[in-house]
Amino acid sequence: MDSIIHIVTTVATIIFIGAVLYSLTSALRKKRRKAKYEKDLVTKVHVKVDNLHQYDIKPEKGYYKYPLVEKGKLRRFPQHFTSIAIELANEQPYSICLLALAEFDKGEIKDTRYFYIRPPENNLSATGGRHRWEDLSKADEFGEYWQAGLEKLIEGKTLVAHNAPFVLGCLTHALHIYGIKAPSFRYADTMEAAKKYYHFSSNKIENICDEMDIKTEEGNLLSKAIGIGKFFLEAKKDYPLYLPSLTYVEKEPTDDDRKAAYIAAVEREEGTPEEMAAPEKPDLALVKDLVDTGCLTAVKQSGTYYAADKGLSLLEHID
Repeated sequence: MDSIIHIVTTVATIIFIGAVLYSLTSALRKKRRKAKYEKDLVTKVHVKVDNLHQYDIKPEKGYYKYPLVEKGKLRRFPQHFTSIAIELANEQPYSICLLALAEFDKGEIKDTRYFYIRPPENNLSATGGRHRWEDLSKADEFGEYWQAGLEKLIEGKTLVAHNAPFVLGCLTHALHIYGIKAPSFRYADTMEAAKKYYHFSSNKIENICDEMDIKTEEGNLLSKAIGIGKFFLEAKKDYPLYLPSLTYVEKEPTDDDRKAAYIAAVEREEGTPEEMAAPEKPDLALVKDLVDTGCLTAVKQSGTYYAADKGLSLLEHID
């Protein structure tokens, strides 16, 4: 009996000693990895943009804006989109230092991402002291994030932003200084809904979220991106006929894009070809094709059309 107790005690002691040694070894490895990571951050060589200020934008009426290459506009409410918010280090659009993305699918948050970004120079005049160069300088540059996978979250996607032409112009400008070609995407601007349907005391997104009881955290850019997406969805709930203007950047809308927009325009009420195509000119050949394929039903007496069941199925498929 004593021998059994002795054996059990010995085994337990060995297990305990092994666990302690494993814990100490793991802690040491973790400490070494952290030290190496911190050393790599300090010694990492970042890409230097030669003659950075050749890319500076001059303000027009006090407003800095990098132009987007717009290829067309259609009206449709996307079922899948990514809302985006940025923070700049200074007045130049290329100086993005924080980026937040919130991906929505059929009204629900699917994924979120948040990035600290190293600006191309140590000028944090627009941050109000919220960030330090010592911290931001350790992050990757915008071009590095882009090549590491950020491109897949933007290229060909539907983006939603508040004051979208400015926000997405900043994104394009931040790529331009690294010699990276502007991506193609389509965007909706929540400022459109705010001004068209509501009478907020201020059209700043923080105020809009406050008045709409959409919870956000002050100083939290990710919660701002989520708030933008939620306001976009709330506007659709409040105004079911709301079809935001989708602006296509770098690439023209495809035939499927146009079909979806035409069908969406007459999903809830009849409309003319001009109303279906607004703000572009109507494509009467496309309207005829949608009628011939059973996606639209023509009301000959009034010259209007409405979406047939086949058209609604096609719309869902395209979305």
